[in-house]
Amino acid sequence: MILHERAQNSRLRAEQAARVAEATHWRNLFTQLREGFVVGEVIRDDQGRVTDWRYLEMNSAWGDLIGISPEQAIGRTIREVLPDVEDAWVEEFAHVVETGEPITLMRYLSKLDRWYEGRAQKLGRDIFTVLFLEVTERVKAERAARAQQAQLLTVMESVPIGILLAEAPSGRILMGNRRLAEILGHDTLYATSSNAYTDFIAYHADGRCVDASEYPLAQVSSGACDRSSIEVQYQRPDGERRWIAIAGEAIKDGQGELVGAVVAISDIGIRKNADAQQDVLNRELSHRLKNTLTLVQAIAAQTLRNAPDIEAARDALAARLVALGKAHDILLAGHIDGACVREIVHGALDLHDDTGLRFQLDGPSLSVGPSTTLSLGLILHELGTNSTKYGALSVPGGIVSIDWSIEGVGTEAAFRFTWRERGGPTVKPPTRIGFGSRLIQRGLSGGDVVLAYPRDGVTCTLTTLLTGLRSG
Repeated sequence: MILHERAQNSRLRAEQAARVAEATHWRNLFTQLREGFVVGEVIRDDQGRVTDWRYLEMNSAWGDLIGISPEQAIGRTIREVLPDVEDAWVEEFAHVVETGEPITLMRYLSKLDRWYEGRAQKLGRDIFTVLFLEVTERVKAERAARAQQAQLLTVMESVPIGILLAEAPSGRILMGNRRLAEILGHDTLYATSSNAYTDFIAYHADGRCVDASEYPLAQVSSGACDRSSIEVQYQRPDGERRWIAIAGEAIKDGQGELVGAVVAISDIGIRKNADAQQDVLNRELSHRLKNTLTLVQAIAAQTLRNAPDIEAARDALAARLVALGKAHDILLAGHIDGACVREIVHGALDLHDDTGLRFQLDGPSLSVGPSTTLSLGLILHELGTNSTKYGALSVPGGIVSIDWSIEGVGTEAAFRFTWRERGGPTVKPPTRIGFGSRLIQRGLSGGDVVLAYPRDGVTCTLTTLLTGLRSG
């Protein structure tokens, strides 16, 4: 009998020890979770409606994520712990206990300015559990990425030619603009690789179907070449065949590794249809088209190649494409063969004239050719951007004087354009030359450029022969 009792007591002690060990094990797991974990109980009014809920248990990670120690919350309701909490923090958990259906939630806590993502499920009658993480940085990053994407798309829509961007070496298409859809007759085909370019149907002048590997986007993104161009008749969904010019260029990182490709696509039907009767006009249109494509490709490739990160690249590329688009708008608003210098200056710099008194202009009425219009617009954009960041336009009282004149007569007549900043911070010469500075130093129509950095304000003087200024 005594031996039986001893055996029974020994068994009970062993069972109790096992229960304590198991409880300790789960408690350790509970406290060591990196995710916040909460056990809550809903509170009902006299009609049985859920109006609040009470914290029954939580781990230390909950306190770290919310910024309140568990000791301050256990036994209190969420409205007591967070008085201004949104009703959704009660309604969602009421739904869980009423229906028994688990939910995945993404909630914003305005009092803490934080976002949380979690999973809630019913544990017992009026009892529920929540496992959650703070995801504020992820949400902000996703929103910023969407905003940058939207900004770049908006800018691309202002460019008067079709543009496609693809990654390398896969050839996966990342982005296309509305002008591209107008030319091709359908929305951008987001091919997952260059093998899927067979969806683009086009023909050579002799009637042969264009192979997918012949498209510049396929050739450049595969690494076969750095530049490629082709003219084809594109088959639109409505059956019409339209002549288009496609020019592509490689995009490489700082180490010279291929990371992507950009192509510019333009409708050249007018030029092709006029070949027989207007050969001179055709050559002129081709020259201007190639100049435009070269500018777009150079801006995209150089900006993405030299930017410190993808966000900076997107902003810089967006701004430069806007400047190019404005220069084209000036041409289209007036005469295709030229534009007025004063109009070019206003179009490129109005964005920076926050008071209406920032710029002092002085110069005669003078028209320049389309190539000069684009070049001068881009140069003014770079000067204005640099001044807004570092120069006279970065402070309230700073101004910029811009004057232009014609010096000499006949074939020796020269155009002189001067930019002078005054009233800004003390000037320090740049320690590195970026793409913007190199673009400025290219000048106008092969002329001279003098870019100086006196302490009282940056100056830039452009000079070129008047004949070259009007012909390009």
